[in-house]
Amino acid sequence: MRRENQLKQGARLTFKDGNINSDTVYMNGVIYGNTLIDIKELFKRHPQVKHIVMVNVPGSMDDEINLLAFREIRAHGVATHIPADGMVASGGTDMFLAGVSRSIEAGAKLGVHSWSDGEKEALEYPKTHQEHDKYIEYYREIGIPTSFYWYTLNAAPASEIHWMTSKEIATFEILK
Repeated sequence: MRRENQLKQGARLTFKDGNINSDTVYMNGVIYGNTLIDIKELFKRHPQVKHIVMVNVPGSMDDEINLLAFREIRAHGVATHIPADGMVASGGTDMFLAGVSRSIEAGAKLGVHSWSDGEKEALEYPKTHQEHDKYIEYYREIGIPTSFYWYTLNAAPASEIHWMTSKEIATFEILK
């Protein structure tokens, strides 16, 4: 039931102890269709925000909107962080990668997997298919090796999650 409530509500961006003057917000929940609006509103009302702590972000529901939201985070020079008890996966991982600097505490979980459009999984499309282009372009924009995209597709099917090891995180230059 808790996951169903997260899906209905979508990701929440909150200030610790309600301190709206802080430069850090905390994110919990699934990235959804209004996340772009929420992020733009956050930066409009609180331009001092420079850090997003991603506590529990298990994925996303709208990749098109999410890619725009991720670019908004990047454009505002925001750093992303996963605390020791944090869990970020799927589209949440893509949002984490938007940070101009990225950090993960020991014990945090970072998950990846293939995507599906409801009919086909990513690897069912030829490597040259335009469906891959938006992701490859995004990774290039943020300085992540494009080999990371192909790795995520092979790491686990869309219905599962692969939790990255510290060696994999280093291989793909996730932290900076």
